[in-house]
Amino acid sequence: MKAAELFVKCLESQGVEYIFGVPGEENIDLLDAINKSSIQFIVCRHETGAAFIAGMMGKLTGKPGVCLSTLGPGATNMVTGVACASLDRMPLIAITAQTDLKMQFKGAHQYINILELYHPISKWSTTIYDGSVIPKIITKAFALATKDLTGAIHIEFPNDIASSLVQGEPLQTQLYDKKVRSSEQAINEVAVAINQAKFPLFLIGNNASKGGASSDILTLIEKLQAPFTETFMAKGVVPENHPLHLQTIGLPEGDIVNKAFSRADLVIAIGYDPIEYEPKKWNPLLSPIIHIDVQDHELDNYYPVKASLVGDLSANLLRLIDQIDQRNEIDPFYRNVKETILSDRLLHSTSNSYPMSPQRIIKEIREVLSNDDILLSDVGAHKLWIGRQYETLKPNTCILSNGLASMGIALPGAIGAKLACPDKKVMAVCGDGAFIMSIAEFETAVRLKVPIVIMIWRDGRYGMIEWEQKNKLGHSSNIQFNNPDFVALARAYGAKGYKVKKAAELTTVLQKAISEDGPVIVECEVDYQESFRLSERLKDSR
Repeated sequence: MKAAELFVKCLESQGVEYIFGVPGEENIDLLDAINKSSIQFIVCRHETGAAFIAGMMGKLTGKPGVCLSTLGPGATNMVTGVACASLDRMPLIAITAQTDLKMQFKGAHQYINILELYHPISKWSTTIYDGSVIPKIITKAFALATKDLTGAIHIEFPNDIASSLVQGEPLQTQLYDKKVRSSEQAINEVAVAINQAKFPLFLIGNNASKGGASSDILTLIEKLQAPFTETFMAKGVVPENHPLHLQTIGLPEGDIVNKAFSRADLVIAIGYDPIEYEPKKWNPLLSPIIHIDVQDHELDNYYPVKASLVGDLSANLLRLIDQIDQRNEIDPFYRNVKETILSDRLLHSTSNSYPMSPQRIIKEIREVLSNDDILLSDVGAHKLWIGRQYETLKPNTCILSNGLASMGIALPGAIGAKLACPDKKVMAVCGDGAFIMSIAEFETAVRLKVPIVIMIWRDGRYGMIEWEQKNKLGHSSNIQFNNPDFVALARAYGAKGYKVKKAAELTTVLQKAISEDGPVIVECEVDYQESFRLSERLKDSR
């Protein structure tokens, strides 16, 4: 068989159902092999969008998503989506075509060193020099993508290798053993440190959203009666309506929840990944840390680890819980912080003003979506508001990109989310700047007839950049732009579009949109002056 056919057989053996990408001359053998297989190739309109879709499928299914590009500009286009998968810890296999091996010693049409280009943005970047090793490469790639910190793997497939004749069969899938346990000594050290702490505080991070550790984390929290906060990408690991929940951390200049960190004499960090929100922003007082994660901690002056547990979260937490002393009351200081947070969250959440306040938009989105439905946020000022305000009750039901934090992820991400979870309602919130960056994939959504809602918060500017500029410089510049008629744009693509014209209409429009059987655009003007008012409130509260 052709090496391309063996490659596809190996993908089938790994359970791959979809490949997302853009066809090219140098991947025609691979595309032909896919066409004869059980795998469905989804034509995308841009390679970055293909990687975003595949990465989101990987995040929500736990199995690596797969994306494909041709060589040269196709491979360079896919870089942002692959980097996002790596930094957001989404398992992904990225396949790029390449010119013939015999042509690579000299300048050739569209040839660049893709291997080196992908090396810093993937866990492993490799070239297939011999078709007979394809089964080993595929097996290793899928194992690495899902091991420890999940992420992206890159495989380069030269044109002449893809068309060469080989013999071979897929290897039996080799599952990575995730039940790595810390030593008894480490468990004892952590238990002693926790039992001695007077004001412990939990910080839950993105790595805790994988592997089913939520119930074990909740058991430990309730046994200690210690409050918890989480990063944006860990929303819902423990339900945010829990009485011990304070607030997510993630605002660049800090938030009310930072007061709790000033009180803590021990921070118990579970699944914390500093790539999302660096310790300096939440631990300026250098509180000692208990580090519980799938891998060892980064060295950081603001992350002074007193003791740690490294390995499978559930396996280690179950053993730790048995050695923790039961407590019955939460510290009154933390209770006061909680009350302040709840009071602030309610501000302007019932405002009838238009353009609408972020708080009211988020409140009504929460009321329309069920606890199992999925809300994705693109990157912009709206992400900070959703991270702060949207009450999330289950893991992976509010998804924010906060590793690479790439604008444009939400629309293609919503396609991936719906394909991964067809029984759930899926809504993406985009700023008008972020939406345009991935608008090409709206055609993909229409073609696939995926019932997703794309809600656009319209203000004609890069709101988060303006927020930062005014906070740091006292003024803003170079942030405004013009927009099309988004409702007319939806109709031009053959989809439905709705424009919210007053606050009282929002719930009705959203309910109508999520009941449609295809993609829908909902446009709503937002009042980002509330961002600046929030900054002033937070300054006054410090």
